[in-house]
Amino acid sequence: MITAELSAESRSVCTTSEAARLLGVSNTTIQIMVERGELKAWRTRGGHRRISLDSVQSVQRQRGVINGRHAGEADVLTVLVVDSDPDMCDQYVSTMAQWGRSLHVLTAADGLEALLLIERRRPEILITELSMPNMDGFEFLRKLRTHHEFDSTQIIVVTALADDEIARHGTIPVGVAVYKKPAPFEKIQGFIEAHMLRRELNRV
Repeated sequence: MITAELSAESRSVCTTSEAARLLGVSNTTIQIMVERGELKAWRTRGGHRRISLDSVQSVQRQRGVINGRHAGEADVLTVLVVDSDPDMCDQYVSTMAQWGRSLHVLTAADGLEALLLIERRRPEILITELSMPNMDGFEFLRKLRTHHEFDSTQIIVVTALADDEIARHGTIPVGVAVYKKPAPFEKIQGFIEAHMLRRELNRV
């Protein structure tokens, strides 16, 4: 959480950009880590965010142990994109390929196809539209939540539906991040990088 402001000028801090450079992630990832309490941060009197250098270095040390232990291994993260628009799926695949991360991106055209892929491939990250033929995203997410072996799957909804259209179908499951189209790839990248970093730290 972010407190009101720095309590002492002598506190060892860095900016969001400096923290991102030190950890090798994007600024958005740093913002997500701050919001989740994984990095300690404050606001200056001028409203600028400052991040505890100690907390950044703590993450660095933990990652160093992991990277040393698993040197040379390809730690691939499987991501499933569910969207009935094939051009949109292609855009996800091509954009994620430019992030320099070990990602295996799968695609599905509707919820039914996605359920079959999830059962076989067990993706850690799921990105889905809501408006789709055969089985839409609402039914897909409801069915997915009945299978508790997938409770740890991180879910992002990216939809063209307005808020009132979503409300008419019921509620989105708790813990699901909801973004509006066009797909906010910077936020999605930050979400995925933060997940990968948490996964590394949990393996120490």
